[in-house]
Amino acid sequence: MKDDPFKPHIDLIRQSLKVRNFAERTIEQTCWKLDKFTAWLIQNDIVTIDAITKDAVRSYQVELYQMINAKGRQNSVGYQNGMLSAVKQFTRFLYERDFIVSDPARDIQYAKIPKSLPRGILTPSEARRIIHAPDIKTVIGYRDRVILEVLYTSGIRKEEINNLTLNDVDYHDGFLRIDNGKGQKDRIVPLGRIACRYLENYIKSVRPDLIKDPYNNHLFLSLRGNRLSKNMVWELVKKYAKKARIKKNVHPHTFRHTCATAMLKNKADLNTIRKILGHRSLNTTQIYTHLNITDLKAVHKQCHPREKDRE
Repeated sequence: MKDDPFKPHIDLIRQSLKVRNFAERTIEQTCWKLDKFTAWLIQNDIVTIDAITKDAVRSYQVELYQMINAKGRQNSVGYQNGMLSAVKQFTRFLYERDFIVSDPARDIQYAKIPKSLPRGILTPSEARRIIHAPDIKTVIGYRDRVILEVLYTSGIRKEEINNLTLNDVDYHDGFLRIDNGKGQKDRIVPLGRIACRYLENYIKSVRPDLIKDPYNNHLFLSLRGNRLSKNMVWELVKKYAKKARIKKNVHPHTFRHTCATAMLKNKADLNTIRKILGHRSLNTTQIYTHLNITDLKAVHKQCHPREKDRE
């Protein structure tokens, strides 16, 4: 907006986030959310930072709740809270920098997020069908097979797949190094023996056919020799799930959920799973304890008195 009176303050918080080494994507998302907020303020004749009151922030929260998005639906609670989080970050920044005498958003409560379980967890058989779907006689097919193997064995995110370099792979000892994962945290992730075998062969025999720029160190390359595009992993997972005739809604995160669920079912402890997935809090990982219905049924069968009746 040409005459946006809030732009200098948004520029300041952008600079502050850069100095504090936030990821560029996080900075852009935060500023985008603040642009939405300040546009709403101006639309409601609030044109100075002193005029941002607690009532104004509450009204904006109501607006987020009532808003109908481009898909004709109400925005999710996660979206609403994400937008409010940027506002709270903004007003706290203004208060700490002495631009305002109090923080109007400090006591504004987030909406309660409904607890939901990950859907579409793959069975081991379904996961194998998807992994075996690429034609490994072709260069791209082999590359895709390796990507699927890595997703399943490690549970890493699709963005982390895109960012992998040759230096991040140790297929001899079976480890991946994830640099600047979510929250800009590094971690080491174990790799299974089958994934290691495919990775070694890919790096030695397949990746050289994709290289155009010898200085491009990214592990997975496109047919043109570039790093993978933002959505390529998502697209190839969808493609091979369809080819494998899997009816579930499969996406890269499905492999992450499937990896965690399978490990939990096979008696891995939650803290180990937390470290592999890169969760900051054990509370995030605990959602998988609700998924193991097989164990629940076994205990139910053993302990419920009705199961002992013969009819």
